[in-house]
Formats: sequence, structure tokens, C-alpha cells
Amino acid sequence: MVLPLLFGIIGTSGDRQDMIIIGIAAFASIITIVQFWFYHYWLEEDRLVVKEGILFKSLRQVPYERIQNLNIERNLLHKFFKVGTLQVESASGVKPEAVVRVVADEQIKHIQQVIKNKANVHAKNAAIDLDSDHDEAVDSAADDSKPMYQMSNKDVTSYGFITHKALVPIGIVGSVLSQNDFYRQKFINVVQKFVGDLHIEQWALTQWLIYGAAFVVVMMVTIWLSSIALAFLKLYQFKISKIDKNLHAEMGLLTKITANIPIKRIQLIKIKHSPLHRYFKKVSVKMETAGGVTEQSGITMKWLAPLVSKFNAQQLIAQIQPEVDWQDIKWLNLESRAWKRVFKRMMLLVLVPMLPLVFYYQWIGLTPLLLTPLVFLYAKAYINKAGYAVNDQIIAYRHGVFFHTLSLVKIAKIQNISYLQTPFDRRNKMARLTVDTAGSNPVTQEINLHYIDVEKADKLMAKLSDKVSESKFVW
Repeated sequence: MVLPLLFGIIGTSGDRQDMIIIGIAAFASIITIVQFWFYHYWLEEDRLVVKEGILFKSLRQVPYERIQNLNIERNLLHKFFKVGTLQVESASGVKPEAVVRVVADEQIKHIQQVIKNKANVHAKNAAIDLDSDHDEAVDSAADDSKPMYQMSNKDVTSYGFITHKALVPIGIVGSVLSQNDFYRQKFINVVQKFVGDLHIEQWALTQWLIYGAAFVVVMMVTIWLSSIALAFLKLYQFKISKIDKNLHAEMGLLTKITANIPIKRIQLIKIKHSPLHRYFKKVSVKMETAGGVTEQSGITMKWLAPLVSKFNAQQLIAQIQPEVDWQDIKWLNLESRAWKRVFKRMMLLVLVPMLPLVFYYQWIGLTPLLLTPLVFLYAKAYINKAGYAVNDQIIAYRHGVFFHTLSLVKIAKIQNISYLQTPFDRRNKMARLTVDTAGSNPVTQEINLHYIDVEKADKLMAKLSDKVSESKFVW
């Protein structure tokens, strides 16, 4: 954190506001170092114990058989100092049980071996293989097994072009640097070398169009190149293999991440594609795992296949979950009359911002009403494309017009089924069903069946309840 802080200090004006911000950042940098003086972990006979906290102390005890995953991350600094970041996950929640960012390679190997041995002793039916670059036996098994999926450099380039992941970082960096006199003047000097002094007040319409178009092209090229670079940094040589009952994943250019995901820990599989995905005839396949660890709380392994053809995606999922009969999935449509509800909801988003426009600009403020035909078409398309499927093995839900998502959950993974009705649902004799798993994201709620006739919803609720009660839950 010190290097970004020093980078931000250069060129600041030195006024009180800047000094306060720098002081807060410096204090945060110091705290990140001090907190590790109060961070302790040790291995007992049957559990891992983690103690941390400066003012507010916490003590966590994790039985070895409860540990679901052990992720390892190594960047250039890690490799230089022969250390790594170690993350221990259980299925307890969105926060890892432990994230230790400076662990010697020898200690990582020792911790892995202890946890693996203890887990096998305490839970013979739950084999947990925890990988390490230093564990020759595991590495050889991973090398000998043919990857189920592996990204080529062309796939990584296409993924970066499709996702535009650099858009947000570029926006943040640009916003921060634009407030810095030193960097802002540097940027102006570079621009002036190409276009000379910018006398905007003297520009004619043609100049506005030419410079505007040139700016858009430069920005798009910058975003694409930066997104492709970020994709290579994160997904270079991405491959996923099946070893026993685990998925072994590796990826990264400068920072290498290895992870071992027990297949039984996978709670939900999600297939997504956007207009650019369809142009390249590809889809992205993600997974949610028990515990739902997020990127903000630790290392994540959410990918099954960042970019793959639709046919190969089905083949990959069939290898991971061979017990699911993909030929038995029969899709049901939402209620056809539900397009009216989608239309009203979308028009509300148009009309509310329009009110102040009408107040200030009178008739010109009614211009957003021109979007009404597009909203109508969108509402029709949304209902036509959305659907759900339920059989003895899975429940699935698909939705989206431009950005399409298909989510699939095995019945044995369901932890909770909710039946909901809003006043609008009751008025239209509809209901909605939501399904929760151990890895469910409470914000996105991937299995959320809207606009179902109330009689169908009652029957579906009863059917799912019976299936879940009959199924043996697999953690």
C-alpha cells in the first residue's frame, strides 16, 4: 500500500484537504502492518485456531474436516521473498476463516499436509486434497490428468475484448488523477503535442464532431487494450482439471493462483452471454460454492470456463455433474400476460426522471416518451425469453434480453424455498419463488422465479418441498 500512497502524493497542492487524505491513507498503510503483529494461528490435534485483532479480539476454531478449500496466491513479490498468501475456507459464510498474506513456502507445505492428514482421519467420507506448488505428489497428479478445460491465448484476448473489465479501473484512476495538479498538467501537455492548444470556444461543429469521434475511438481502444491486458494478468494459462472428486484450477501471469474445489461444494452453475458473447459464439460458465467467499474478502475461484462454446460448456458441466440428465430438462414459460407488468415497471423508470424535465423545459421534457415503443418491445422479449425448469434432479431459471443468464441448482443443494407475494402479485394472481443454497448471493438471488400464476406456484412449491425433503442433502 505504500507505493500507491507515494504515487498519489506526487503533485498534490499541499492544502489541508490533501494532507488530511494523505494522513488517512498513511494511517491505513501503517495499520495493515501493525495488525499482523496481533495475528496468530496454530494447529491443534483436531482444528486450526486463528486469533487476531488489535482492539477487538477474535478467536476462530475451524475443525479440519470442516475446511472446504485452501487457496494459494503468489505474485512477483511473493516469489522473490519465497512466501505466499494462504486462504482457508469453510462453508460458514462470506468471509474466509483465515487469510494470511505472508506465509513461508515451507509453512504452506506443512499446513497443507497437516490439514490433509487430519481431515482424512476425522472424515474418511470427505476426502479433501489441498494442493500446493511444493506438493510433488499433487502436482504430478495434476500434470498427468488431462485438463477438462484450458484457455488459449486467443480465448483470453477475446474474453478481455468482450468483458471490458478495465472500464471501471480506468474511470477510477482517471477521476483520482484528474484531481491532482501534477498529473493533470502532464496529461494536458501530452494532448497538446498532438492537437496543439485547445481553443474550445472557437470550435465549429465539424471540429466538435472530428475531435469527439477521435476521443471516442481512443477511449475504446484504450479500454479494449487495457481489458485484454487485465485478462492476461488474471486468466493466463487458465486450466481446470478433475482429480478424484476435486476440481484443480490454475491461472495467472504475474500472480499465480492455485485452488482445489471439492465438486460436492459447488452449489450453483451459471451460464452467461452478452451480445459480444453471441458474436464470438461463446458463453461464460461460473459457479457458486458453499460459503460464498467474495473477491472483497479473499481469493476467489468462481470460474469453470471464462470463455467456451455453448456445446463445450454443456460437455464440461456434464463431466462435473454426470448425474444430471440434460435431455430431461423441459423449459416452461412465464405467464404471457406478465409483459404488462414489465412494461409498467420500465415505464416508471422513464416517467419519474421525466417530471423535472417537463417542469424546466415544458414540452421538450416529454422527449423520453419516444422510448415507449422500445420499452414495449423489451417487455415482450423479456417474457418470451424467460423460463424455468424443474425435474427430479435440478431446478433452473433463465432470463435476460441482451444479457442472458441461465442458473442451475441441484435439488440436493437446496437449503431453503421461499414463496413470496407482493400487492402487485396478489392483484394479478401471481407469485414468485426463490431458492437458496449454501453459496447463494443475497443480492443477485439467481433462482428467483417471477410472474408465475398463483396456482402453478402453489403446485411448484409443493413439488419442490417434497423433492427437497426426500433428497439427502450433500454439503
